[in-house]
Amino acid sequence: MKLFKTILFIAFLLTTMHSNLYAQNVTIIHAGKLLAIPGKGVENGKTIIIKNGLVSSVKEGFLNPEELGYAKDNVDLIDLSKKFVLPGLIDMHTHITGERDPKRNPHEWLTLNDEDFALAAIPYLKVTLEAGFTTVRNLGANYTNINALKKAIEKGTIVGPRIIASTGAISATGGHGDFHGYRSEIYDAFEKGVGICDGSNDCRRAVRAMVKQGADVIKVTATGGVLSNTSAGVGQQLTDDELLAIVETAHSLGRKVAAHAHAADGINAALRAGQALILLSTGLI
Repeated sequence: MKLFKTILFIAFLLTTMHSNLYAQNVTIIHAGKLLAIPGKGVENGKTIIIKNGLVSSVKEGFLNPEELGYAKDNVDLIDLSKKFVLPGLIDMHTHITGERDPKRNPHEWLTLNDEDFALAAIPYLKVTLEAGFTTVRNLGANYTNINALKKAIEKGTIVGPRIIASTGAISATGGHGDFHGYRSEIYDAFEKGVGICDGSNDCRRAVRAMVKQGADVIKVTATGGVLSNTSAGVGQQLTDDELLAIVETAHSLGRKVAAHAHAADGINAALRAGQALILLSTGLI
């Protein structure tokens, strides 16, 4: 009798755990209009079933939990029957830890700590997510800040989109991604960024250092930029050999490369670096 009661208790416990698991992991959405499949038009009146945070299936009409085999109290039902629903958008170029504003002090980085910038980014993350962007590729931020924000979002500590981070940028000395335009005493007070490189071997080191800092993607400033403190034009700033070394090393470490490029010569150089690696991997050159 005692053994029988123990078995019943275990069965009850497992049933309760299973029920709680469903309550946490199943969401049903009634979508009035749905744009879900590339190349396919808008569909009307769909039910989306989400399990463990991933879309499990899409069914015709507005189906209730019971019709799908779920207890009503164990499912989150979101009524968007009068709304337009589509997958989360992806912004491929953000700087989520800062915002350009002519009213702000352009030299606040001299008075604020890294923690100040990380905290100031929290509202930007929330606004970005609420605008429909569920993933951002952040191409430039202090690596300690962006890594901390990324982890906090993954843990649910703060609200924001999934972050794919470059942590910084690969740049030639004096190039668009370098720190310049100030007195030498100011330079001496700041550590040289790990992404500043000259020559193909040094650029390989820079990529490896970025990956060591936690970069999910490598950003390279192939050309100058209009926001540099020192005017150096918008032409090509890294050589073809340097760009090829960057792309080759990034790919060998499982990272893709995003290029800042304004003028045509730099754009074409970045394309050549990527194309050359593709041809090398297929044995064509």
